[in-house]
Amino acid sequence: MTKNQVAIHDKAKSYDWDYTFGDQTPKWETKYKIPTKGRDPFRMLVRDYMKMEAEKDDRTYGFFDGLLRTGEAGRIQPRMQETMKLVLPLLTNAEFQAVAACGMIISSIKNQEMRQGYAAQMVDEMRHTQLEMALRHYYVKHSADPSGWDWGQRGLYQHPGGHVSLSLFQGFNTGDPMDNMICLNVITEIAYTNILLVATPQYAVHNGDNALATTVLSIQSDEARHMANGYGSLMNLVQEEDNIPLINTAIERFFWHSHRALDAAVGWGNEYGGVNRPWAYKDAYQEWVVDDFIGGFMDRMTEFGLRPPERLAAAVEATKWIHHTLGLVLAAAWPLNFFRSDPMGPADFEWFENHYPGWSGVYQELWEAYGSMVDPSCGHLLLQELESLPPFCQVCRLPCAMPHLGANEFRLVEVDGKQYPACSEGCEWMMRTWPNAYKDCHQFWSKYHGWDLADVILDLELIRPDGRTLMGQPSLSLDPDRLWTIDDIRRIGYEVKDPLHGVVG
Repeated sequence: MTKNQVAIHDKAKSYDWDYTFGDQTPKWETKYKIPTKGRDPFRMLVRDYMKMEAEKDDRTYGFFDGLLRTGEAGRIQPRMQETMKLVLPLLTNAEFQAVAACGMIISSIKNQEMRQGYAAQMVDEMRHTQLEMALRHYYVKHSADPSGWDWGQRGLYQHPGGHVSLSLFQGFNTGDPMDNMICLNVITEIAYTNILLVATPQYAVHNGDNALATTVLSIQSDEARHMANGYGSLMNLVQEEDNIPLINTAIERFFWHSHRALDAAVGWGNEYGGVNRPWAYKDAYQEWVVDDFIGGFMDRMTEFGLRPPERLAAAVEATKWIHHTLGLVLAAAWPLNFFRSDPMGPADFEWFENHYPGWSGVYQELWEAYGSMVDPSCGHLLLQELESLPPFCQVCRLPCAMPHLGANEFRLVEVDGKQYPACSEGCEWMMRTWPNAYKDCHQFWSKYHGWDLADVILDLELIRPDGRTLMGQPSLSLDPDRLWTIDDIRRIGYEVKDPLHGVVG
């Protein structure tokens, strides 16, 4: 910025006022001490911001038209498309929850510099929501199997994978507004958006999906400003010594929750959606989270009294397993999915074992069994081979089969005389420390205890327009004229049994 622009910026950000209308009491009061003066590292003026964003939108939407003219839509690997039917709605939910977060932060703090920074971020998050919806519209019109793309946002509330997103991203706007800022702008934006919105496009391009890569990279071009909001807010808070332990606790909490949800979902979406795999998730995690966020950001904050998450080592170890376990559970439960779950084959087995030594001994036999059951004539489901259905963690909502089926860390946590399932020590700590944030979440299996699986599918409306064919399928290579139908599931006679029936209050 020129000297004159700096002066204009500083003058604009100096304007402040007290509200003279309505009840301006924040929904949640903050326990932090917030100085009235802060800094916006980006120094962005509204007119410059609007011009920049309009140019980016013109390029992105114009690129969609170019993809159609060159026939790119037909070159996308179907596996990648199917996993994105779940991952993209989870991401759109994050954007929408972030809109509410920015509004809550603006209305809860008396710091004009921070308010204006979050006002720009709120507009960004709306832009991202629109871009992602446009991308999904593109897929509905041009993907090989559009079924499920129109169900994804409903799936946030009705599919276990959607519950993972709701549990994490409602932390953007529920509770202390400065805790929310740490969840959104420090942990999600600084620690995790690179692995989601920079590394993932590499997978997309290697699997023929330039539309996804272009869209999320355009979104990521805004994230640096959101990271700056997080950095500026932290630097504002650390001026008050009493804030330091509060910040450290919030970082610990939201780092663990983000690790469980995002490392499982993003790792699965890439490695089990990709036929061509440019990197292993655990290596990308090491680069973007451990080296960049912990080594490059948190280490520099230690001089102010902040510390890296205590459960970092546990998170690093879990990234070797949890997305593989999630992939197997989602495949086993394929009749309840709104996307197709392709079986892994010999080439996949070799890649996984090479990059995750020990993978074959844990997962290969189960994937081979799954692959033998994909044809409707087999009349059998991998669910029938499981000793019981896995309960879902009360905190992160992942299946309590982590890190893997042979060595899970499942435990029951007693709070106020009731038992709740947790998938890990970190989630147990969160459940005990913030029980009101998690105890009222319902268990998916409890609603359907004793139901025939066919009736569960019908209740969730996971049926294609012909009224018989299932939306989810166990393979991408099934004969289109002989896909699984509700009648096939009815003949199997599988009864859903809540593994915690009579245990959890």
